[in-house]
Amino acid sequence: MEQVIQKENTSFKRHVAVKTRIVDLISGKWVDENGFGILETKYGEKIGRARIMATVVSKFVSEDGKYMSLTLDDATETIRVKMWENFGMINEIAEGDIVDLIGKVRMYNEEIYILPEIVCKIDNPNLELLRRLEIIKKLQKLGVTEGKEQDENDGIRKKILEAIGSSKEGVSYNKLMEIKAPKGAVEKIVDDLLSGGLCYEPMPGVIRKI
Repeated sequence: MEQVIQKENTSFKRHVAVKTRIVDLISGKWVDENGFGILETKYGEKIGRARIMATVVSKFVSEDGKYMSLTLDDATETIRVKMWENFGMINEIAEGDIVDLIGKVRMYNEEIYILPEIVCKIDNPNLELLRRLEIIKKLQKLGVTEGKEQDENDGIRKKILEAIGSSKEGVSYNKLMEIKAPKGAVEKIVDDLLSGGLCYEPMPGVIRKI
């Protein structure tokens, strides 16, 4: 069983929880800062603790009950939340729930994941839009101008997931290609869904939600 115990950096102030997108964590790099690992995004942000709002797409509990994980999707990417103790904060969390999570960013075997500190279930979906606007505003301050493009990709991804989820048997790849989108966008999003474990192919050319 994998478990990473990292020495806490007591010589410096506790990292502020940064509101961020999952894609910015996944695409970041692990760097050394004063002898301790920290994630640096492609925009230069250094994130030791992250705050993300996302949908729970899967939940796993080990047979011995000593390990639990959640897979979160915020429409930009997916990330795993891993726990080896204090399971109370996610015991009542179920697949399909929207959560606002604060946790430490960690890396193990080249995988970026979150060690949670606070997990709150969100009942108002409008808070997702508010969080997205907050992050777009932050990115603009960092000189990033991809907010509009990201919104378009989020919309396409939502349509693809709705199409796949509309049938228990799955949807043909050709049917998904009918969704109006820039060239290559549907293929990339479908590939991301498959590689991220959110969907699979029960048979060649058919995409089904797990």
